[in-house]
Amino acid sequence: MKGMRFLPAILMLLLIGCVCAMNLQDCFDFRSDKGNEEGVAENVYSHITGTNDDDADAEYDKESDEDTESASTYVPVPIPAFVSQVLDHADWWADTLCVVNGEPYYWASEGYCRCNVLFNRHKVLLAAPSLHVDSFASGCDTKFYFSNAAKRVLVDFSDKSTFDRLKALSKTLPSFTRHKKDTLAGFGHTIMYSFVVDFPNSSVPNSSGIRKWLVKNVEHSQSLSEELSDVLPLYFGDLNIVHGRGTYRGNINDNKQIAKFAANIYFAVKKGEYGTNDEDYPSALFYNLNMQAIVCNKRYVTYQALNHDYHGGIHGYYTERLVSYDHVHQQEIDCDYLFKPECMNDVLAILLDEAKKTPQYKKWEPDIMNYVTHRDEDDDETGDCALPSPGLSEDGIVFSFQPYAISCFAAGAFHFKIPYSRIKHCLTAQGKWCVGVN
Repeated sequence: MKGMRFLPAILMLLLIGCVCAMNLQDCFDFRSDKGNEEGVAENVYSHITGTNDDDADAEYDKESDEDTESASTYVPVPIPAFVSQVLDHADWWADTLCVVNGEPYYWASEGYCRCNVLFNRHKVLLAAPSLHVDSFASGCDTKFYFSNAAKRVLVDFSDKSTFDRLKALSKTLPSFTRHKKDTLAGFGHTIMYSFVVDFPNSSVPNSSGIRKWLVKNVEHSQSLSEELSDVLPLYFGDLNIVHGRGTYRGNINDNKQIAKFAANIYFAVKKGEYGTNDEDYPSALFYNLNMQAIVCNKRYVTYQALNHDYHGGIHGYYTERLVSYDHVHQQEIDCDYLFKPECMNDVLAILLDEAKKTPQYKKWEPDIMNYVTHRDEDDDETGDCALPSPGLSEDGIVFSFQPYAISCFAAGAFHFKIPYSRIKHCLTAQGKWCVGVN
Protein backbone atom coordinates (compact mmCIF):
# COMPACT_ATOMS: atom_id res chain seq x y z
CA MET A 1 0.00 0.00 0.00
CA LYS A 2 2.89 2.28 0.68
CA GLY A 3 3.85 2.04 -3.01
CA MET A 4 0.45 3.29 -4.11
CA ARG A 5 1.32 6.80 -3.04
CA PHE A 6 3.80 6.95 -5.95
CA LEU A 7 1.22 5.77 -8.51
CA PRO A 8 -0.03 9.26 -9.51
CA ALA A 9 3.51 10.42 -10.11
CA ILE A 10 4.29 7.30 -12.16
CA LEU A 11 1.13 7.75 -14.25
CA MET A 12 2.01 11.39 -14.83
CA LEU A 13 5.48 10.44 -16.04
CA LEU A 14 4.02 7.83 -18.38
CA LEU A 15 1.57 10.39 -19.78
CA ILE A 16 4.34 12.91 -20.40
CA GLY A 17 6.40 10.20 -22.09
CA CYS A 18 3.53 9.28 -24.40
CA VAL A 19 2.99 12.92 -25.38
CA CYS A 20 6.67 13.39 -26.13
CA ALA A 21 6.73 10.21 -28.19
CA MET A 22 3.69 11.35 -30.17
CA ASN A 23 5.27 14.75 -30.83
CA LEU A 24 8.47 13.06 -31.94
CA GLN A 25 6.50 10.79 -34.25
CA ASP A 26 4.71 13.85 -35.64
CA CYS A 27 8.07 15.35 -36.47
CA PHE A 28 9.05 12.28 -38.46
CA ASP A 29 5.62 12.14 -40.07
CA PHE A 30 5.93 15.81 -41.10
CA ARG A 31 9.23 15.14 -42.83
CA SER A 32 7.89 12.12 -44.68
CA ASP A 33 4.52 13.68 -45.57
CA LYS A 34 6.16 16.73 -47.10
CA GLY A 35 8.52 14.50 -49.01
CA ASN A 36 12.22 15.24 -48.80
CA GLU A 37 11.70 18.65 -50.39
CA GLU A 38 12.12 20.65 -47.21
CA GLY A 39 15.15 18.66 -46.11
CA VAL A 40 16.74 19.21 -49.49
CA ALA A 41 15.89 22.90 -49.35
CA GLU A 42 17.62 23.25 -45.98
CA ASN A 43 20.71 21.46 -47.29
CA VAL A 44 20.81 23.71 -50.34
CA TYR A 45 20.47 26.79 -48.15
CA SER A 46 23.33 25.67 -45.90
CA HIS A 47 25.48 24.89 -48.92
CA ILE A 48 24.90 28.29 -50.50
CA THR A 49 25.52 30.29 -47.35
CA GLY A 50 28.36 28.09 -46.12
CA THR A 51 26.70 27.82 -42.71
CA ASN A 52 24.94 25.06 -40.87
CA ASP A 53 24.30 26.62 -37.47
CA ASP A 54 21.03 26.99 -35.61
CA ASP A 55 20.75 30.70 -36.43
CA ALA A 56 20.84 30.06 -40.16
CA ASP A 57 18.26 27.29 -39.86
CA ALA A 58 16.02 29.51 -37.78
CA GLU A 59 16.30 32.30 -40.36
CA TYR A 60 15.44 29.92 -43.18
CA ASP A 61 12.47 28.46 -41.29
CA LYS A 62 11.16 31.94 -40.53
CA GLU A 63 11.27 32.91 -44.20
CA SER A 64 9.64 29.69 -45.39
CA ASP A 65 6.83 29.41 -42.83
CA GLU A 66 4.33 31.15 -45.08
CA ASP A 67 5.29 29.10 -48.14
CA THR A 68 5.11 25.84 -46.14
CA GLU A 69 1.65 26.67 -44.89
CA SER A 70 0.32 27.48 -48.35
CA ALA A 71 1.98 24.42 -49.87
CA SER A 72 0.33 22.13 -47.33
CA THR A 73 -3.13 23.35 -48.37
CA TYR A 74 -2.47 23.37 -52.13
CA VAL A 75 -4.70 21.11 -54.15
CA PRO A 76 -3.62 20.56 -57.79
CA VAL A 77 -6.20 21.40 -60.41
CA PRO A 78 -7.05 18.26 -62.41
CA ILE A 79 -6.45 18.72 -66.14
CA PRO A 80 -9.48 17.47 -68.12
CA ALA A 81 -9.03 15.56 -71.36
CA PHE A 82 -10.35 18.40 -73.53
CA VAL A 83 -7.51 20.62 -72.27
CA SER A 84 -4.85 17.96 -72.80
CA GLN A 85 -6.09 17.49 -76.35
CA VAL A 86 -5.15 21.08 -77.21
CA LEU A 87 -1.56 19.86 -77.61
CA ASP A 88 0.01 16.42 -77.89
CA HIS A 89 2.78 15.16 -75.55
CA ALA A 90 2.11 18.05 -73.18
CA ASP A 91 2.62 18.45 -69.45
CA TRP A 92 0.30 21.02 -67.91
CA TRP A 93 0.02 22.92 -64.67
CA ALA A 94 -3.12 24.82 -63.75
CA ASP A 95 -4.38 27.27 -61.18
CA THR A 96 -7.83 28.55 -60.23
CA LEU A 97 -8.54 32.09 -61.38
CA CYS A 98 -11.89 32.56 -59.68
CA VAL A 99 -15.18 30.91 -58.77
CA VAL A 100 -18.44 32.58 -59.79
CA ASN A 101 -21.76 31.18 -58.57
CA GLY A 102 -20.11 27.82 -57.94
CA GLU A 103 -18.48 27.72 -61.41
CA PRO A 104 -14.64 27.61 -61.24
CA TYR A 105 -12.46 29.01 -64.01
CA TYR A 106 -8.91 27.80 -64.50
CA TRP A 107 -5.74 29.09 -66.12
CA ALA A 108 -3.26 26.50 -67.42
CA SER A 109 0.18 26.66 -69.04
CA GLU A 110 1.77 23.92 -71.08
CA GLY A 111 5.15 22.55 -70.09
CA TYR A 112 6.88 23.40 -73.37
CA CYS A 113 5.52 26.97 -73.21
CA ARG A 114 3.58 26.47 -76.43
CA CYS A 115 0.19 27.47 -75.08
CA ASN A 116 -1.77 29.15 -72.32
CA VAL A 117 -5.34 27.99 -71.80
CA LEU A 118 -8.39 29.43 -70.05
CA PHE A 119 -11.03 26.78 -69.29
CA ASN A 120 -13.87 25.77 -67.03
CA ARG A 121 -15.18 22.28 -66.25
CA HIS A 122 -16.89 22.01 -69.63
CA LYS A 123 -14.71 23.54 -72.36
CA VAL A 124 -11.67 25.55 -73.38
CA LEU A 125 -12.57 29.24 -73.51
CA LEU A 126 -9.27 30.50 -74.92
CA ALA A 127 -5.99 28.96 -76.07
CA ALA A 128 -3.06 31.07 -77.25
CA PRO A 129 0.72 30.96 -76.78
CA SER A 130 1.45 34.64 -76.20
CA LEU A 131 -1.16 35.61 -73.67
CA HIS A 132 -1.09 37.19 -70.24
CA VAL A 133 -3.63 37.48 -67.45
CA ASP A 134 -3.69 39.80 -64.47
CA SER A 135 -6.17 41.12 -61.96
CA PHE A 136 -4.14 43.67 -60.02
CA ALA A 137 -5.50 46.52 -62.14
CA SER A 138 -9.15 45.53 -62.14
CA GLY A 139 -9.81 45.80 -58.40
CA CYS A 140 -12.40 43.01 -58.54
CA ASP A 141 -12.20 39.28 -57.84
CA THR A 142 -14.20 38.39 -60.97
CA LYS A 143 -12.60 40.82 -63.43
CA PHE A 144 -9.34 39.99 -65.19
CA TYR A 145 -7.33 41.67 -67.93
CA PHE A 146 -6.22 39.38 -70.74
CA SER A 147 -3.61 40.76 -73.09
CA ASN A 148 -1.09 40.09 -75.82
CA ALA A 149 1.29 42.52 -77.46
CA ALA A 150 -1.47 44.18 -79.47
CA LYS A 151 -4.64 44.12 -77.34
CA ARG A 152 -5.77 44.23 -73.75
CA VAL A 153 -9.34 43.30 -72.86
CA LEU A 154 -11.21 43.23 -69.56
CA VAL A 155 -13.35 40.15 -68.93
CA ASP A 156 -15.88 39.93 -66.12
CA PHE A 157 -16.49 36.29 -65.25
CA SER A 158 -19.79 37.20 -63.59
CA ASP A 159 -20.97 38.45 -67.01
CA LYS A 160 -20.47 35.68 -69.57
CA SER A 161 -21.33 38.03 -72.46
CA THR A 162 -17.86 39.55 -72.02
CA PHE A 163 -16.23 36.24 -73.04
CA ASP A 164 -16.68 37.22 -76.68
CA ARG A 165 -13.91 39.78 -76.21
CA LEU A 166 -11.42 36.95 -75.81
CA LYS A 167 -11.84 35.88 -79.43
CA ALA A 168 -9.89 38.91 -80.63
CA LEU A 169 -6.77 37.62 -78.87
CA SER A 170 -6.44 34.30 -80.65
CA LYS A 171 -8.52 34.29 -83.83
CA THR A 172 -7.03 33.56 -87.24
CA LEU A 173 -7.53 36.41 -89.68
CA PRO A 174 -9.75 35.80 -92.74
CA SER A 175 -7.80 34.46 -95.73
CA PHE A 176 -4.95 33.28 -93.49
CA THR A 177 -4.11 29.67 -92.63
CA ARG A 178 -2.50 28.78 -89.29
CA HIS A 179 0.09 26.07 -89.87
CA LYS A 180 1.26 24.12 -86.82
CA LYS A 181 4.09 21.60 -86.77
CA ASP A 182 6.06 20.10 -83.87
CA THR A 183 9.29 18.39 -84.90
CA LEU A 184 11.30 16.13 -82.59
CA ALA A 185 14.99 15.32 -82.95
CA GLY A 186 16.58 12.20 -81.51
CA PHE A 187 20.22 13.22 -81.10
CA GLY A 188 21.20 13.93 -77.52
CA HIS A 189 18.09 14.17 -75.39
CA THR A 190 14.78 14.68 -77.14
CA ILE A 191 14.67 18.15 -78.69
CA MET A 192 11.48 19.84 -79.83
CA TYR A 193 11.00 22.59 -82.38
CA SER A 194 7.48 24.06 -82.39
CA PHE A 195 6.41 26.00 -85.46
CA VAL A 196 3.14 27.99 -85.58
CA VAL A 197 2.81 30.56 -88.38
CA ASP A 198 -0.17 32.23 -90.04
CA PHE A 199 0.35 32.14 -93.80
CA PRO A 200 -1.62 34.39 -96.19
CA ASN A 201 -3.73 32.72 -98.85
CA SER A 202 -3.47 33.80 -102.47
CA SER A 203 -6.51 36.07 -102.04
CA VAL A 204 -4.51 38.38 -99.72
CA PRO A 205 -3.01 41.37 -101.58
CA ASN A 206 0.71 40.86 -102.27
CA SER A 207 0.57 37.47 -100.53
CA SER A 208 3.75 36.26 -102.24
CA GLY A 209 5.73 39.23 -100.90
CA ILE A 210 4.31 38.71 -97.40
CA ARG A 211 5.33 35.04 -97.53
CA LYS A 212 8.89 35.91 -98.53
CA TRP A 213 9.11 38.40 -95.67
CA LEU A 214 7.75 35.75 -93.28
CA VAL A 215 10.41 33.26 -94.34
CA LYS A 216 13.13 35.83 -93.67
CA ASN A 217 11.73 36.21 -90.14
CA VAL A 218 11.77 32.43 -89.78
CA GLU A 219 15.40 32.29 -90.94
CA HIS A 220 16.50 34.89 -88.40
CA SER A 221 14.31 33.62 -85.55
CA GLN A 222 17.24 31.78 -83.96
CA SER A 223 19.03 35.05 -83.21
CA LEU A 224 17.81 37.24 -80.36
CA SER A 225 20.80 39.59 -80.60
CA GLU A 226 18.95 42.19 -82.66
CA GLU A 227 16.49 42.91 -79.87
CA LEU A 228 18.82 42.75 -76.87
CA SER A 229 22.37 43.14 -78.08
CA ASP A 230 23.49 44.73 -74.80
CA VAL A 231 21.77 42.24 -72.50
CA LEU A 232 22.07 38.80 -74.01
CA PRO A 233 25.87 38.39 -73.79
CA LEU A 234 25.42 38.38 -70.01
CA TYR A 235 23.25 35.27 -70.25
CA PHE A 236 24.22 33.52 -73.46
CA GLY A 237 27.92 34.20 -73.82
CA ASP A 238 29.49 35.16 -77.13
CA LEU A 239 26.83 36.09 -79.66
CA ASN A 240 29.30 36.35 -82.53
CA ILE A 241 29.24 32.59 -83.10
CA VAL A 242 28.05 31.89 -86.63
CA HIS A 243 25.64 28.97 -86.74
CA GLY A 244 25.54 28.73 -90.51
CA ARG A 245 21.95 29.72 -91.19
CA GLY A 246 20.78 28.87 -94.67
CA THR A 247 18.54 30.65 -97.10
CA TYR A 248 15.24 29.05 -98.00
CA ARG A 249 15.18 28.07 -101.67
CA GLY A 250 12.12 25.84 -101.66
CA ASN A 251 8.54 26.41 -102.70
CA ILE A 252 7.41 29.67 -101.10
CA ASN A 253 3.80 28.40 -101.01
CA ASP A 254 4.59 25.10 -99.28
CA ASN A 255 3.84 25.56 -95.58
CA LYS A 256 5.12 22.12 -94.59
CA GLN A 257 8.41 22.61 -96.39
CA ILE A 258 8.96 25.99 -94.71
CA ALA A 259 8.25 24.46 -91.29
CA LYS A 260 10.73 21.64 -91.96
CA PHE A 261 13.33 24.16 -93.08
CA ALA A 262 12.90 26.15 -89.85
CA ALA A 263 13.25 23.02 -87.71
CA ASN A 264 16.42 22.00 -89.53
CA ILE A 265 17.94 25.42 -88.83
CA TYR A 266 17.28 24.99 -85.13
CA PHE A 267 18.64 21.45 -84.97
CA ALA A 268 21.75 22.55 -86.89
CA VAL A 269 22.28 25.35 -84.37
CA LYS A 270 22.08 22.91 -81.46
CA LYS A 271 24.44 20.46 -83.12
CA GLY A 272 26.85 23.34 -83.61
CA GLU A 273 26.63 24.18 -79.92
CA TYR A 274 26.69 20.67 -78.38
CA GLY A 275 28.03 18.35 -81.06
CA THR A 276 26.56 14.86 -81.34
CA ASN A 277 27.56 13.44 -77.95
CA ASP A 278 24.40 12.59 -75.99
CA GLU A 279 26.04 13.40 -72.65
CA ASP A 280 26.74 16.99 -73.68
CA TYR A 281 23.09 17.93 -74.12
CA PRO A 282 20.94 19.48 -71.36
CA SER A 283 18.10 17.34 -70.07
CA ALA A 284 15.56 19.52 -71.91
CA LEU A 285 15.76 21.51 -75.11
CA PHE A 286 12.96 23.16 -77.02
CA TYR A 287 12.24 26.18 -79.17
CA ASN A 288 8.94 27.82 -80.05
CA LEU A 289 8.35 30.08 -83.01
CA ASN A 290 4.86 31.56 -83.16
CA MET A 291 3.85 34.24 -85.63
CA GLN A 292 0.19 35.19 -85.47
CA ALA A 293 -1.22 37.65 -88.01
CA ILE A 294 -3.23 40.28 -86.15
CA VAL A 295 -3.67 43.05 -88.75
CA CYS A 296 -3.78 42.87 -92.54
CA ASN A 297 -5.08 45.74 -94.67
CA LYS A 298 -4.35 47.23 -98.08
CA ARG A 299 -1.10 48.81 -96.90
CA TYR A 300 0.57 46.72 -94.21
CA VAL A 301 0.46 43.46 -92.30
CA THR A 302 1.38 43.01 -88.63
CA TYR A 303 2.35 39.82 -86.85
CA GLN A 304 2.70 39.11 -83.19
CA ALA A 305 6.03 37.29 -83.00
CA LEU A 306 6.89 35.03 -80.07
CA ASN A 307 10.27 33.29 -79.80
CA HIS A 308 10.87 31.03 -76.80
CA ASP A 309 14.10 29.09 -76.31
CA TYR A 310 14.88 26.72 -73.43
CA HIS A 311 18.13 24.81 -73.05
CA GLY A 312 18.38 24.05 -69.36
CA GLY A 313 18.50 26.14 -66.22
CA ILE A 314 15.76 27.65 -64.10
CA HIS A 315 13.92 29.14 -67.05
CA GLY A 316 14.28 29.76 -70.74
CA TYR A 317 14.30 33.04 -72.58
CA TYR A 318 11.66 34.57 -74.82
CA THR A 319 10.90 37.66 -76.84
CA GLU A 320 7.47 38.86 -77.90
CA ARG A 321 6.77 41.86 -80.08
CA LEU A 322 4.84 43.14 -83.07
CA VAL A 323 6.55 43.12 -86.47
CA SER A 324 5.03 45.01 -89.38
CA TYR A 325 5.59 44.99 -93.14
CA ASP A 326 4.58 47.43 -95.87
CA HIS A 327 3.58 44.87 -98.48
CA VAL A 328 2.87 47.52 -101.14
CA HIS A 329 6.45 48.83 -101.18
CA GLN A 330 7.91 45.57 -99.78
CA GLN A 331 9.53 47.35 -96.85
CA GLU A 332 10.05 46.36 -93.24
CA ILE A 333 8.46 48.98 -90.99
CA ASP A 334 10.94 50.34 -88.45
CA CYS A 335 11.69 53.65 -86.75
CA ASP A 336 13.39 55.07 -89.84
CA TYR A 337 10.33 54.21 -91.91
CA LEU A 338 7.84 55.78 -89.48
CA PHE A 339 9.46 58.76 -87.78
CA LYS A 340 11.14 61.98 -88.81
CA PRO A 341 14.75 62.01 -87.53
CA GLU A 342 14.30 65.37 -85.83
CA CYS A 343 11.26 64.05 -83.91
CA MET A 344 12.81 61.04 -82.19
CA ASN A 345 13.13 62.78 -78.84
CA ASP A 346 9.46 63.75 -79.08
CA VAL A 347 8.60 60.11 -79.77
CA LEU A 348 10.54 59.08 -76.69
CA ALA A 349 8.80 61.68 -74.52
CA ILE A 350 5.37 60.51 -75.71
CA LEU A 351 6.35 56.87 -75.14
CA LEU A 352 7.39 57.58 -71.55
CA ASP A 353 4.15 59.44 -70.90
CA GLU A 354 2.04 56.59 -72.27
CA ALA A 355 4.10 54.00 -70.41
CA LYS A 356 3.46 55.67 -67.06
CA LYS A 357 -0.28 55.24 -67.60
CA THR A 358 -0.08 51.44 -67.72
CA PRO A 359 -0.55 49.25 -64.61
CA GLN A 360 2.50 47.16 -65.45
CA TYR A 361 4.73 50.23 -65.45
CA LYS A 362 3.29 51.40 -62.13
CA LYS A 363 3.89 47.98 -60.61
CA TRP A 364 7.50 47.46 -61.74
CA GLU A 365 8.74 51.02 -62.48
CA PRO A 366 11.23 49.91 -65.15
CA ASP A 367 14.25 51.96 -66.18
CA ILE A 368 13.38 52.72 -69.81
CA MET A 369 15.94 55.51 -70.21
CA ASN A 370 18.80 53.11 -69.57
CA TYR A 371 17.71 51.11 -72.62
CA VAL A 372 16.73 53.76 -75.18
CA THR A 373 19.80 56.01 -74.93
CA HIS A 374 22.78 55.45 -77.20
CA ARG A 375 26.11 55.23 -75.41
CA ASP A 376 29.66 55.54 -76.68
CA GLU A 377 32.67 53.34 -75.96
CA ASP A 378 33.09 54.98 -72.54
CA ASP A 379 29.44 54.27 -71.68
CA ASP A 380 28.58 57.96 -71.90
CA GLU A 381 25.24 59.03 -73.36
CA THR A 382 25.50 60.44 -76.88
CA GLY A 383 22.13 62.20 -76.83
CA ASP A 384 20.64 59.95 -79.50
CA CYS A 385 17.74 57.65 -78.61
CA ALA A 386 17.52 54.02 -79.68
CA LEU A 387 13.95 52.81 -79.49
CA PRO A 388 13.01 49.16 -80.06
CA SER A 389 11.43 48.25 -83.37
CA PRO A 390 7.83 49.49 -83.49
CA GLY A 391 4.81 47.43 -84.50
CA LEU A 392 1.52 48.68 -85.93
CA SER A 393 -1.67 47.63 -84.21
CA GLU A 394 -5.17 48.63 -85.29
CA ASP A 395 -5.20 51.74 -83.13
CA GLY A 396 -1.62 52.65 -82.31
CA ILE A 397 2.13 52.08 -82.51
CA VAL A 398 3.42 49.47 -80.05
CA PHE A 399 6.92 49.48 -78.56
CA SER A 400 7.92 46.21 -76.88
CA PHE A 401 10.67 45.88 -74.28
CA GLN A 402 11.83 42.33 -73.67
CA PRO A 403 12.54 40.57 -70.35
CA TYR A 404 15.73 41.87 -68.70
CA ALA A 405 15.84 44.91 -71.03
CA ILE A 406 14.25 47.43 -68.66
CA SER A 407 13.35 45.30 -65.64
CA CYS A 408 13.81 41.84 -64.12
CA PHE A 409 12.77 38.59 -65.80
CA ALA A 410 9.75 38.20 -63.52
CA ALA A 411 8.34 41.47 -64.87
CA GLY A 412 8.06 39.90 -68.33
CA ALA A 413 7.84 41.84 -71.56
CA PHE A 414 6.45 45.37 -71.58
CA HIS A 415 4.20 46.58 -74.42
CA PHE A 416 3.41 50.29 -74.61
CA LYS A 417 0.95 51.59 -77.18
CA ILE A 418 0.89 55.16 -78.53
CA PRO A 419 -2.35 56.20 -80.28
CA TYR A 420 -1.86 57.29 -83.88
CA SER A 421 -3.64 60.57 -83.20
CA ARG A 422 -1.08 61.51 -80.57
CA ILE A 423 2.05 60.79 -82.60
CA LYS A 424 1.02 61.73 -86.14
CA HIS A 425 3.05 64.97 -86.08
CA CYS A 426 6.21 62.82 -85.73
CA LEU A 427 5.43 60.57 -88.71
CA THR A 428 7.12 60.71 -92.09
CA ALA A 429 5.01 61.09 -95.22
CA GLN A 430 5.16 57.35 -95.86
CA GLY A 431 4.40 56.70 -92.18
CA LYS A 432 1.23 58.79 -92.39
CA TRP A 433 0.24 57.02 -95.58
CA CYS A 434 0.84 53.61 -94.02
CA VAL A 435 -1.25 54.13 -90.89
CA GLY A 436 -3.88 56.21 -92.68
CA VAL A 437 -3.64 59.56 -90.89
CA ASN A 438 -3.36 63.08 -92.30
